[in-house]
Amino acid sequence: MRIKPEWTHLKVGEPSTRPDWVNVDCSPLETVYHICHVREAFRVFEDGKLRSSLVSDEGRLKDGRTCVVWVSPNRWAAGSMFGNIRFEFDWRKLVQDRHLFWVEAIQHYSITAFRILVTDKREPLLRLPAYDPARKSGPLYHNIGTDKWYWNGDLTGQFMIDADLDLDECSRVSFVDHNADKCKTHSTGCADLGKKAVPAGATLLAALVGNRIPNGKNSFCEPRKRPKRFHREARKAWNHLIGDVLIRGDGKGSVRSSDPVAPYLAAAIFARAGRGGEKGLRRLCALFRDDFELRAALLQQASSHFGLTSLSRGPL
Repeated sequence: MRIKPEWTHLKVGEPSTRPDWVNVDCSPLETVYHICHVREAFRVFEDGKLRSSLVSDEGRLKDGRTCVVWVSPNRWAAGSMFGNIRFEFDWRKLVQDRHLFWVEAIQHYSITAFRILVTDKREPLLRLPAYDPARKSGPLYHNIGTDKWYWNGDLTGQFMIDADLDLDECSRVSFVDHNADKCKTHSTGCADLGKKAVPAGATLLAALVGNRIPNGKNSFCEPRKRPKRFHREARKAWNHLIGDVLIRGDGKGSVRSSDPVAPYLAAAIFARAGRGGEKGLRRLCALFRDDFELRAALLQQASSHFGLTSLSRGPL
């Protein structure tokens, strides 16, 4: 007797016929996400890519020496268990000219997870069964006629890309809340539990400006907007950074924004904000003559880094 593939009991439902309604078990699939902590995200920008790494959990690929980048279409109502920084990818572009192979279904999770390997190879090392999304027999479905993708949103979708992903492939970087109780990356001692999206985004922006990391700057900006400007989440993070974090402490400084030392001091302030340490940060900010000179120097530094001509002219 022929055994049905594992994915058949997880198949998608029917697309909604109502324009104002989505059937969760047949959700449109357009964007997938990779979420990580601020420190790991900073390394991504340093490297200019998301580096694949060995599968280390209890799954089928654990002993196969397969290196992957994890992406998922899921959003987390109670906060992500993977960190605060979300790299977004266009699904169609991600799977273009790549092959899909079924890995497994993880049944013992609170919500069943399905895993599909996305690869340039025609045959994976472990001889996984090929997955044909056009057949509508599993949790991922591609309607060839309309070129629309769907997935079963009642499940946890996990796609495993067995290659590094260049930061240029990322369409947007945004920020999410970290789950207050659980972290999948750090089994113990995660310092970011419960950390909100905006402060986390502010820390990342500060670290990138302060360390003059050039990669991926456009991922914080609205596409095809002129003049160039931050997208909504980046604006919120920037306003928090400039209004609540980078403020002067006690002391009578003398540095003006026009002084030759001002750009270097501004960079040091951003770098310090990216590492943490409120006391030292306030002392650095207090070296400026007043709040106006501090803000002007910071705006000039950030404008130059991100190429935002409108940043210095007023609120974002």
